[in-house]
Amino acid sequence: MRRPPPRDQPPARRIRRDLPRPEGPFDRLLRRRPERDPAPIIIGGTIAFLAVVILLVVGVSTLLSSDGGGSSGGDNGPEVDFGGVSGRLSSQTPPLPPGVEQVSDYIEFNLADKDRPPISGFALPLKGTTEDPTGLGFYTFIENRWQRLTDVKVVRGGRAEGEFSSIPANLVVLRVNPQPYQVAGSLPAGGSLHAEARVTIISPRDYSPVQDGSVQGTASTLPEGDFLVIPTIIGSGEDTAAIVNDILADESLRETHIQAIVSLVNDSGLDGIDLEYSSVDVDLKPEFTDFVTTLADRLGDKRLSLTLPPPTNQRQAYDWKAIGEAVDMIKVLPIADPVAYWETMPRAISEITDDVEPSKIMLVVSPYSIEGIGDVTRPIGYLQAMVLAAEAAVREPANPDDIKPGVTVKLVAKNLDQAEGASPLRWDEDAAAVRFDLGGTERRRIVIENSFSVGFKLEIVQAYRLGGFAVSDASAQSDVANIWPVIGEFMRSATVSLRRPNEASLLPAWQAQNGGDFGAGAGTSATWVAPKEGPHNIVLVVSDGERRFGRVIAVDVKKGQQASPSPLVTFAPPPTATPAPSPGATVTPTPTPTLPVQLGVRADGDDPDNVPHNDETTSPGSKITYTAIIDNDSDVKVTITSIVDSVYGNITDCKSTISGNPAVGIELEPDDHDGSEVDPDGADAVTCTYERTAPASGEVTNVVRVTVLAADGQTGTDFDDNTKVTVTGP
Repeated sequence: MRRPPPRDQPPARRIRRDLPRPEGPFDRLLRRRPERDPAPIIIGGTIAFLAVVILLVVGVSTLLSSDGGGSSGGDNGPEVDFGGVSGRLSSQTPPLPPGVEQVSDYIEFNLADKDRPPISGFALPLKGTTEDPTGLGFYTFIENRWQRLTDVKVVRGGRAEGEFSSIPANLVVLRVNPQPYQVAGSLPAGGSLHAEARVTIISPRDYSPVQDGSVQGTASTLPEGDFLVIPTIIGSGEDTAAIVNDILADESLRETHIQAIVSLVNDSGLDGIDLEYSSVDVDLKPEFTDFVTTLADRLGDKRLSLTLPPPTNQRQAYDWKAIGEAVDMIKVLPIADPVAYWETMPRAISEITDDVEPSKIMLVVSPYSIEGIGDVTRPIGYLQAMVLAAEAAVREPANPDDIKPGVTVKLVAKNLDQAEGASPLRWDEDAAAVRFDLGGTERRRIVIENSFSVGFKLEIVQAYRLGGFAVSDASAQSDVANIWPVIGEFMRSATVSLRRPNEASLLPAWQAQNGGDFGAGAGTSATWVAPKEGPHNIVLVVSDGERRFGRVIAVDVKKGQQASPSPLVTFAPPPTATPAPSPGATVTPTPTPTLPVQLGVRADGDDPDNVPHNDETTSPGSKITYTAIIDNDSDVKVTITSIVDSVYGNITDCKSTISGNPAVGIELEPDDHDGSEVDPDGADAVTCTYERTAPASGEVTNVVRVTVLAADGQTGTDFDDNTKVTVTGP
């Protein structure tokens, strides 16, 4: 691996990332120096070139006149044969990433001008005596980075064995330490840890500073686990940041605040405390430094963590060298804008590591997607982003009454089709993430955070040999992509694998659950020929390269006109032999939903009992709350792709009563065999609610239909038509 990227000044213009060669992980972090007058460089380069030529001439003359005749291989060892391919043992191993140790020789194979022979396995001698393959892996150094090729399957006779399809340019066996990096997970107050999260530090955001210097908040209930509990005191909001600055400006309040923090840590049996004081006034830099160093001293063996913004070219409130010596860790917050992130964060981390021991620095990784309008960005949920991507519309015929059997219907992905002023799902090299852009006057851009984009951010941790990283929301309740598998792989191999989604996987697909012919089954637009009269559900399926999401658009096919019959003269047919069926001939039925799923819907108006019923009463203009229970009765995981109400249309705001996230997009576990009734309990079910305003009079009778989609493309649907709300009163 190449040494950490050079800490030069940022470039005068951004380097293009769409280079024709494959990109190594550190390429994104490298930067050019600003352009300058080339004349001194040309003159100096010429002088240096002449000096090198002179040295080479003298050096060659000396060698030729020497009586020694030794090898000129430098530190390289002898050549050895590996199954017909020669290699050289080298002591010049590229610098290793943190958290790994070398346990074999580094071999460079002589593959120039040769075809690399196909192989099914390989064995490499180890330096030490070990029979345990745990943590061992075969690695190669390619494109200026370390890449894990495969695990060591077994160690026999001092040789590590693994499975390969071809020989790489170089090879070494490395052992990953049990915990190569620290992983911190932040939790919103009262949140629970994601089931797949494996953290070494857990930081519930439970506390905030008070004007008098005290600390307020209630401790979250945490699961038992092998991690440090280091809660966060949040002083980054508009109100709390002002309180922090008032405390820092007053010596007496600073002392009170220090005592309050120390008492909180000791009385609660905490492992330490994290201060998110990210908006300190630049004029309070000395006071903040004094506050931090004094607090660190008072905490003794308890850990002190700071969560701070990255340095900029402006005046700073943080003396990185002084506070870096005092604290145990510094978590560096990310730049929100995905493109500005790569223009800013590598330089900022480089600057901090000049003053702070890298092992104390943790990069904060946000799992939230980003919506940007102009220069303003804000975090949005993962499912929220994918629901936007999956919004479809009918563009032709313009009049819905003209949609009849046999008529061609033009469908578009409203927020992806270029004809709509939008742009499709694609990999954006500048943001290192999947992106799409909505049309309209505001031109909203959506950048999706998932395992692909997080992998590129983890490269900074490896490149600068940081102590670890922190996930800004590690809870199970938040609407974020599951980034924990890529984090787990990073911890297992101690190296980062940069992956991009397959372009084909980002292409939208169309499905007609009740039949009909598609002129094109993939793309941001499609044509569909309505097969018969009645309601039809068309599903637009989109993907970010990891998961597939479907959203239903309801199309009502009207009754077609029947032609007047003409008089018809008939003749008796001549006798004919009944033809034998062709061997193997079959009729392919129109696909129908096959996955069992159950839906139950109840409504609650403003009547006194506050209990939802099938038959409900309410007053004019009041709020009607609909409660829907969706229960997966299949043996596979399914994703809710749509909820359609016959009165209110597509329901995208039916929110889970547990997580508060939209039910559309939620993945349900396989059936827990809870019986034939609609059961709201268990991971195979979700309960969600949505509100609508009651009309001035009459009745509201709803037919609600839910559709689910499995990973293999199977669908399931169910409906509830037993809900009626009667409007009573004046």
